[in-house]
Amino acid sequence: MTRLASPARLDHRPEIDGLRAVAIASVVIGHALPAWLPGGFAGVDIFFVISGYLITAIIAGELAAGRFGLRQFWQRRIRRIVPALAVMLWVTAIAAWAILTPNEFVQFSKSLVAAALFGPNLLFARDVDYFATAAGYAPLIHTWTLGVEEQFYLVFPVLMLALFRWRRRAVVVAVAAITLASFALAVWHAPRWPLGAFYLLPTRMWELGLGALCALVPLPRHPHGLIAALGLALIAAGFGLIGPGTPAAGAWFLLPTLGAVLVIRHAHRGTLAGRMLGLRGVAGLGLVSFGTYLWHQPLLALGDYLWFGGLPVAARGALIVVAVGLGAASYRWIEQPVRRRKVLKRGAPLMLAAIFALAVPAALGAAGFAGWLLPASGPAAVRMDGLKPPLANIPVIIPPRGKLEFVLYGDSHAAQYYPALAERFGPGALISQSGCLAADNLRNNPPDWKYSADCDALPGQLADVLQDRGVRTVIWAQRWERTLYREGSGEAIGSTTEARGAALLLAALRRMKTRLPQDTRIVLVGNSPTAWAAGEQYAEGWLRCRAPLNTDCPMGYPAALAEGRAISAQLKAFAAATPGFAYIDPATSLCGPAQCWFVQDGTLNYWDGSHMTLSAARRVAESIDPALVPQASRMQATLP
Repeated sequence: MTRLASPARLDHRPEIDGLRAVAIASVVIGHALPAWLPGGFAGVDIFFVISGYLITAIIAGELAAGRFGLRQFWQRRIRRIVPALAVMLWVTAIAAWAILTPNEFVQFSKSLVAAALFGPNLLFARDVDYFATAAGYAPLIHTWTLGVEEQFYLVFPVLMLALFRWRRRAVVVAVAAITLASFALAVWHAPRWPLGAFYLLPTRMWELGLGALCALVPLPRHPHGLIAALGLALIAAGFGLIGPGTPAAGAWFLLPTLGAVLVIRHAHRGTLAGRMLGLRGVAGLGLVSFGTYLWHQPLLALGDYLWFGGLPVAARGALIVVAVGLGAASYRWIEQPVRRRKVLKRGAPLMLAAIFALAVPAALGAAGFAGWLLPASGPAAVRMDGLKPPLANIPVIIPPRGKLEFVLYGDSHAAQYYPALAERFGPGALISQSGCLAADNLRNNPPDWKYSADCDALPGQLADVLQDRGVRTVIWAQRWERTLYREGSGEAIGSTTEARGAALLLAALRRMKTRLPQDTRIVLVGNSPTAWAAGEQYAEGWLRCRAPLNTDCPMGYPAALAEGRAISAQLKAFAAATPGFAYIDPATSLCGPAQCWFVQDGTLNYWDGSHMTLSAARRVAESIDPALVPQASRMQATLP
């Protein structure tokens, strides 16, 4: 069994810097020009192998020499990472504050806190798609890798120290077992929990573990150039065969990671691969790879934010050059002086400086997330009632006691009306689920949708509240323009924009009525006109449209483009012909005969691409005849 006393020596190897250059070049090109290199993001997997190799070689060498200390190790990691990271976070925070809309600044603020606390991967694993990142998360989406590595730095040295003291001969076997277990977990999780498999340490540990095994098993005495070349070929194959749809970090990621292993073990200076990777320019790019990695994503993300339709190729190329330049500046004037102890020589000042450097962006992010700090666009958004309403993310509100005048039912397009309806008619309940159309035996999502169970439960909740609380008015608001599925079926059965789908929806509404108390009145609220119906530049709302430098954003758009016009007309006709139903058209409050408005009487109608502001919801609520809410109508009639 291999002894820990003979680990791979950690001499400086320019070819490892060259391998870093391959990794950073692929990542940057993959982010800047994804059509050119869709699998470029797999460069981070190479970085993980390199990190596992270098960190384990350091730990193993110091353990064998009897001079390893956790405090010293972690201080070196702080010197390596925190100064460059903190500068990037400070500058990016200022730029995001100056550029982003309030809604996106909240997203950015969450990621800023997470990045400053080395937990962005934990945040993103909840609900942030790496390949379809919301604009607010995009500037710091790349910091997920730092979260993985910092968590590795916290856990792995403790494990190595414990194994060394317990049974040093078992170190290689234990690391190999952890690596295999992590790989098996990644393969199992990748199709079942894609975000967790992509972002979290347990499913990425195998890549770091491969690098660790490279360090624990002595390097071959006679490196083989053909094996090193095979390693480069595997890396190239990985970039070509892996894409955004590849389950990560699953079996296909063996290509770049095993390729990196072969390069580390065989691409020494006597081999052609080693000489190529060790070329001064290639190795130099590897030396500045950390700073380049930190800076490239904020530059690209904020650049894209300021240019509708995405930056031109020439502009992206220019930003790549800027990122490399900032990486070189970071290496020379930030990273090296701190690592070589030219500044912050002692541990105590280093720790105080690191805490301060990360605490400030963490505090700013917390303030932004809480709404205490608005971006530069915030005051205008406040004046125009363009901020996200405080209750927008609460799907169910059922007051525990007291008379209820109505139950508001549907999806997030129902929830947007709740405060305005409560102001107009008095206390009511809200039963909703974002993205959910739940009628009798009819849904708008397949059963594997993550909120499918919550959506399926809505009709039963509605019936229970009506029965238990004696409410007889249901206000049903919805994004009605949907693709439909039978409950529990993964097969689409039609769209409400087509005759068959519309007929299925209206039939489900009739059946739904029979599930409720006999004297229940259902007030159908037609499809909101929405902002995104006006075109792609309004996908995130009028405020977002104003951010790019190359767009014009008029105050309205042709009413003929309003979303849901066809299904709304059918709902109106259905309600007029069906006892127990009534219909309200929000377009009459938000549109004229020829135009729908983004800005009306100085306030916005939508805070994002489709959801109404409180001002717009009040306009719609005021158009509802009080007679449709009988109890509230009687109460209003008795007021002096």
